[in-house]
Amino acid sequence: MKKIFLVPNPGKDKELAVTRKAAEILSEHGAELYMLEEYASFSVPRVKICNSFPSDTDLIIVIGGDGSFIDASVYAVTSNVPMLGIDLGKVGYLSEVDPSELTMLKRIFTGDYKICEKILLSATVAENGVERHIDRLAVNDAVVSHTSYLGIADFVVYSNEGGIRYRADGVVISTPAGSTAYSLSAGGPIVSHNADAVIVTPIAPHSLFNRSVVFGADDDIRIKNTSDSALNLSIDGRLSASIAPGGKCAIRVSDKRLSVMTFKENSMFSTLFKKLKIVEDNI
Repeated sequence: MKKIFLVPNPGKDKELAVTRKAAEILSEHGAELYMLEEYASFSVPRVKICNSFPSDTDLIIVIGGDGSFIDASVYAVTSNVPMLGIDLGKVGYLSEVDPSELTMLKRIFTGDYKICEKILLSATVAENGVERHIDRLAVNDAVVSHTSYLGIADFVVYSNEGGIRYRADGVVISTPAGSTAYSLSAGGPIVSHNADAVIVTPIAPHSLFNRSVVFGADDDIRIKNTSDSALNLSIDGRLSASIAPGGKCAIRVSDKRLSVMTFKENSMFSTLFKKLKIVEDNI
């Protein structure tokens, strides 16, 4: 890992203090460090400024929360480069390294890590026989909901062998990594991040059937808008499209994967239980 691209979040990393410490450790081990010119005013020592993502990058390190990690995943997926997160979020599961454990970064240079691949979701919206592919891939989830927070959405979720009609605030279609995000808040199951599955969870359902459904990675999941008004489609919390009445949305597992660097003693469940305990202690 010679060339490392840093993606800080100044809103969470004040004066880029954590980024500076990380840069010092990484450069001591011979890494070439780069950041986009939008961070040039912070003048982080040992870091070169570039005007675009370097094509020969070996690793992307994100200093921020899960939102920062998800936004930076566009670089990783496009260039097939692994990512590592330094966690400055409140309750994040995607980032690997705690700011108090930055010496762990030395393991990047000894090979004491592993690269895991995470499922991504692609979405297509169809109206009047015309399909439109959504460019953004979902790391956590795709959410279909009413355009107004006061409205109730009517829709059918169906796959290869039939459908389920819901009347709810919306529905979360989640990757295994996203099962500990919005899906979990909506009452969905916790699924191992290594599983090949897609989790469909209704949001505040008003129908008799109010359970989550876990689909296989090969299933073609479709949603038909049976409401009288349009529904919104959001990818990882970013509004991406509108689904007109009678329109359909297809959610599939993408051929692309997100490569994430992880250290061997950490696991998804140990991180989850640690985070949940932190939340409980702060109540």
